[in-house]
Amino acid sequence: MKLIRNPESFTPKSWLRPTALFIALFGLIAFPSCNRQPADINGRWQGVIFLSENEGDELPFRIELKKEDDQVTGSLVNGDERITSTGGSWDGRNLKLRFDFYDGELTAGLVRREMIGEFKRQWGKQTLTRRLKFWRETPNMNPPDQSGKNVSGEWLMRVGEGADEKVWRASFRQTGSDVTGTIIPVSGDWGVMTGSFYDGKLMLSRFDGINARTFKAVLNDAGALEGAVDFGLPTNRTRKVVAEKVGEANSNSTSAPPDPNSVTKVKNPAEPFRFSFPDLEGRVVSSTDERFKNKVVIATITGSWCPNCHDEAVVLNDLYDRYHSQGLEIVAFGFEYTGDAARDREQLKTFVKRHGTKYPVLLAGSTAEGEVEQKLPQLTGFGAYPTTIYIGRDGRVRKIHTGFEGPATGERFTRLKSEMDETVKELLTESDK
Repeated sequence: MKLIRNPESFTPKSWLRPTALFIALFGLIAFPSCNRQPADINGRWQGVIFLSENEGDELPFRIELKKEDDQVTGSLVNGDERITSTGGSWDGRNLKLRFDFYDGELTAGLVRREMIGEFKRQWGKQTLTRRLKFWRETPNMNPPDQSGKNVSGEWLMRVGEGADEKVWRASFRQTGSDVTGTIIPVSGDWGVMTGSFYDGKLMLSRFDGINARTFKAVLNDAGALEGAVDFGLPTNRTRKVVAEKVGEANSNSTSAPPDPNSVTKVKNPAEPFRFSFPDLEGRVVSSTDERFKNKVVIATITGSWCPNCHDEAVVLNDLYDRYHSQGLEIVAFGFEYTGDAARDREQLKTFVKRHGTKYPVLLAGSTAEGEVEQKLPQLTGFGAYPTTIYIGRDGRVRKIHTGFEGPATGERFTRLKSEMDETVKELLTESDK
């Protein structure tokens, strides 16, 4: 996930017509829950996130609600993936769901047969509010595509224009008119995206609490996808995309994406890598501590707000369990949104609790522009969370990997886990020579 740099403030305008707003308020205030039979919320719901005031500028999403006794949860659904709330409440008319690991909250009120509300989360030092509504899920009515064309496969994407153009990867799977897949910048994949391809038009989307992203494109006569990605943010929302399928004749016109092992470097590879930050109890942990001496160390630059960092934490836990006894140490440098030490520390504690991490997670700083470079001045070319640093027993950096390709990337995820495993084993063996 890329670093978000100094976003401008976002204050949503009124989004309901006066008449609809009156109905919503009248239904919530004049008829409180004690006067009505509480509605059953269990099951799947579908809805839209409003990306702006423009008609049709919406992102489809799904949520699965569950109430058992006093326990209420909601799971954001993206294909087979579920992102489940850490708590919630339902009083028969009003729903509240907490996603503590992202410092986010969904609130909605039942108006006739729809839930209308918003999702709020921390975004840098501000609060990002996304308006939404959802209703009971209806059967998938996507008609089968009759064109005989199929977007399944690996794609190279030219994203942006001119000097700002980047090359990303993408992977799609199409069954009938239904499509799943993901987009893969060097900073890490976008997670499972779902949608459809029909009449030559592709539409994919994802809402996971942190990200609200879409990819819309048309398949042209040359077999390329032309369209745009929408980041779902108040500023710098969209970028132009031209994608070409890997292995087809026209794909030669698109250069390869950057090598994630060559983006971030250490300025002087001969120097030992140094760090010193407080842990979540305020104790300073440093590279010179006894626990790191003559040890292979994986140091990851991470953040609780970063979905790819959550994916990586699962893999790092596994490596720690298997290789700690052989001399592997892992340490995480947490860079959080606000710079408020108390708040940011609690978010990292929630991250640790969610994954049961056994290695130290340190509060290194905030996501303010240039802070990683300031706190870790030996690095150059930093630009993505997570960034993973592999350090030999002599304290010198052997390898730096930018980003993380998670479960949504399929074989790429499997290959990356294997590469991480091999790197650790090589470093452990190196020390025995």
